[in-house]
Amino acid sequence: MKFAVFFLALLLTQPLLADWVMVQKTSIEGQGEPQEINIKLKGDQARMDLGTQMTLLSNSTTGEMKMYLHAQKMVMNMNGDTVKSAMALAGQFLGKMDGKADKPKATGQKEKIGNYDAEIYSWSGKLGKGKFWVAAGFPNYQELNALQDKMGKAMGNPAASLAPKSTDFPGMVMKSQMEMLGKTTTTELISAKEESVNEDAFKAPEGYQEMKLPGLPGK
Repeated sequence: MKFAVFFLALLLTQPLLADWVMVQKTSIEGQGEPQEINIKLKGDQARMDLGTQMTLLSNSTTGEMKMYLHAQKMVMNMNGDTVKSAMALAGQFLGKMDGKADKPKATGQKEKIGNYDAEIYSWSGKLGKGKFWVAAGFPNYQELNALQDKMGKAMGNPAASLAPKSTDFPGMVMKSQMEMLGKTTTTELISAKEESVNEDAFKAPEGYQEMKLPGLPGK
């Protein structure tokens, strides 16, 4: 469940005109091998697979989200109100970290990430600090950056104003290293492209037992 808030923020999005398929690799300091994350977006539907461990399906129109834990054959169902309550709880955890994040600054350093030339940006704020490898030559990065910002805003992500926005960067973030809450998270974009996604990708797997949600304040 340690990835739940991250996934909720990433999946709750507005409808897109095009289908998108993205692959990322993420590692958290002290938490084992890097995990490959596969994301599929089609209209108001989104699917995210964390390796073979977990799948999340969401619908931005209805606000519904389903989290499938494959090893346990369990599913957690969440509606829009439940998601907002979870974000409110996360806001209490962040406590007094008020204010907006500083804008990321170009360091003048450059490095090749995959097939793209990237410029390195640095950032620091109340939530932590980070480095970002940004490729200005990535195709259609403006649409993807706007999409990622909508994700956090749509669900009232309490950390959204405390960290850089995707649209703060003049390109696609190909790699990032964020030090937050005493842990370093490294994320690398393996691929992101417009690609037709079949409706079957958003069908719920069969044979899963519902897991009741833990109580949330005010519920």
